Amino acid sequence: MTPTHFLQRIRVSDAAARLKGVVKRTPLAPFDAADERVELRLKLECLQETGAFKARGAWNQISQLSDAEREAGVVTLSSGNHGKALAWAAARAGVRATIVMPHDAYPNKIQACRDFGAEVVLAPSRNACDELCAERVRAGATLVHPYDAERTAQGAGTVGLEIAEDWPEVDVVVTPVGGGGLASGVALAIRQALGSRPAIVGVEPEGSATLAAGVARGEPVHLVNSSAVQGLCPPYSGALNIAVAKETGLELVALSDAQILAAQAVLVRVGGWVVEPAGSAAFAVVRERALPARLYAGRNAQNKLRVACIVSGGNPDPAQLAQVRSGA
Repeated sequence: MTPTHFLQRIRVSDAAARLKGVVKRTPLAPFDAADERVELRLKLECLQETGAFKARGAWNQISQLSDAEREAGVVTLSSGNHGKALAWAAARAGVRATIVMPHDAYPNKIQACRDFGAEVVLAPSRNACDELCAERVRAGATLVHPYDAERTAQGAGTVGLEIAEDWPEVDVVVTPVGGGGLASGVALAIRQALGSRPAIVGVEPEGSATLAAGVARGEPVHLVNSSAVQGLCPPYSGALNIAVAKETGLELVALSDAQILAAQAVLVRVGGWVVEPAGSAAFAVVRERALPARLYAGRNAQNKLRVACIVSGGNPDPAQLAQVRSGA
């Protein structure tokens, strides 16, 4: 895979046309950054269909299936949000879906996939998910990868396209990073719509910085995860996503789980939104004043840094959300 042509080949505006009237155009809401140098707006994908940005990539995939692929059905591996989104999209299109999930995925996310009519196959580990998914593909199902696929990233990128359209003056766009589908899609969209001026920053947990490792090596790197921020902990980031990150100049920052969870508490208690830990990672960078240092240079109350943070998902474990709300 040669990282020199994705900006020309993967046009995010094409996905936007497919998604129009199917997914929501989510708000870009002002929020207190607790930093006088920063004007902050939050892209609230926690209010999206199925509660996460994943609906965008799932529909962009499902809407382009051939008749033979629709008949054979689709399969994916997911810890939750992508699986739920694919189950929703497949149900909407009348396509059979199988979701392979690790056995320790949030129970509410497992049930959500079943509620949309998908078959759920539980695997003993994330690596075992890969093999079980591959078995279904060998049997004829079409793989809809959660992040390492052009159509998935292209659909996810419509989040960035909406930011560019709603706030073309934006200086920095910050996105959570798991496998890299959202980050790469958003990076493509911002570069296509606004050129090289805005910085694009991806945020990973310190215990699962797979995209940073992949960018450094130029290929996927398998890491042993030590983060509990479910949804941002794949065993590796995708080859496509690594290549796009390099091509678009995506910068990467790593935060601790504690910093990400503290940001979730602010979004839940102050903002009043239902947000999962993974969905809070981008805001955590602003809260911790951890953007690349050069971006703060010359910024003050009269010359604010305009930052858009993507709140990517709103499907937390109910027990964890209750603890956050109670301050426990």
